[in-house]
Amino acid sequence: MPSLEVQRYQFKMPENLSDFDPKSFVEGARNWIDTLVGDEEEVAVSVSGGVDSTTVAFLMKEVLGNRLHLYFINDGLRRVIGGRDEHRVTAEMFSGFPDFEVIHAADRVLPWFEGEDDGSAKREIFRGLYTTLSNRHLADVSANWIADGTIAPDIVMTDQNRQIQHNVNLPYSMRKLEPLAPLYKPHVRRVARYLGLSEDFAARIPCPGPAQLLRVGGKFSKEKLRVSQDATDIVEQMVEEHCRSMWGKPFKYDEQTGVRTPFQYFATCIDPGMIYDLPLSESLTKSLGRKARCFRTDTNAMWIDAGVERQEKRLYEPILWLENVMDGLDGIDDMAGFYDAVTKAAEPAKIHRVYLRIPGGTLGGYTVGIKAVESDDVRTARPMNIPMDYLVEMGDRIRRDAGASMVAYDISRRPPATIELF
Repeated sequence: MPSLEVQRYQFKMPENLSDFDPKSFVEGARNWIDTLVGDEEEVAVSVSGGVDSTTVAFLMKEVLGNRLHLYFINDGLRRVIGGRDEHRVTAEMFSGFPDFEVIHAADRVLPWFEGEDDGSAKREIFRGLYTTLSNRHLADVSANWIADGTIAPDIVMTDQNRQIQHNVNLPYSMRKLEPLAPLYKPHVRRVARYLGLSEDFAARIPCPGPAQLLRVGGKFSKEKLRVSQDATDIVEQMVEEHCRSMWGKPFKYDEQTGVRTPFQYFATCIDPGMIYDLPLSESLTKSLGRKARCFRTDTNAMWIDAGVERQEKRLYEPILWLENVMDGLDGIDDMAGFYDAVTKAAEPAKIHRVYLRIPGGTLGGYTVGIKAVESDDVRTARPMNIPMDYLVEMGDRIRRDAGASMVAYDISRRPPATIELF
């Protein structure tokens, strides 16, 4: 059951990003907020430290002043950023606001996930806990409204039943404001810059609300979570170092198209269990012209059926683990093209997510998947072409500093694979 009342700001969106006027949007949104929220009413904003919720906070600050209450739920699932816990980074970001509170709730949240292996169940459990913790805080600060960074893709993905979003149709105990509901990420970035947020922050990589929860595949455990957090911190740092070596900066951003390159990068952690697939190994070895050893992992990941407008159910299948494709051959320069070749060679078997093992490491212990993608339109994504020698360097550091045993590069496209594991 959704919250008592959800108000979504209606704004006539131009066809082209270049025609979007952030000043007009901000002025209209602030008038909308001022009209809806009574003079004596209080508004709480759930902030994650990401671009969307931070933009909402800065948008509302001028209108509400001391009636604005920001909170960050430190549920234990947050990222590690440059070796620092995300709640500390976020607290610094909002130091200039009159009321910001960190709700430390890891001991109340993490036990609910222990041993759970179903991706949809993990999202549903998170939604329930997130709402419960929020409702308690809303009561403590006597809020009349809750607001967050819900944007158009969150609403669309929920309506299409493709992925459960943590911030859509929640059973809040009060009315909800969604000021960014008509916007997509490039528009939000423009609004953020107009509101005075830095270029680097406005172009920050997206991170899902449930954060590292969506990057722990198979049965959840605190240890797998820690591995994924530490590995993600390494991946973020090293992908940006790689980009600096190519472009002199950690990412490229095209103001005309709203395309950020790379679009997203992080690490997943899955169980090491997998089953050797001899027929598929023989088929791919013949088709690809290089030795291929194929395994089906015990961990299931989500995929998208792009051929339907609305899915009847959420779709999962094992990850294809691919080894020995480098023996005696030059490196793979086109990761997306290689993914296409693998999935075509595997037909009639349906392969959606492919992990290409990075040389080094041993069996046993947890397995990390590196994910780094480029995207022109958010709806689709392709693996970034990172040289194998640099992937090997990343793998070595992840095994040494995050405690993984084996490391792979996720070369899947979206669709059919989702960007997160589920």
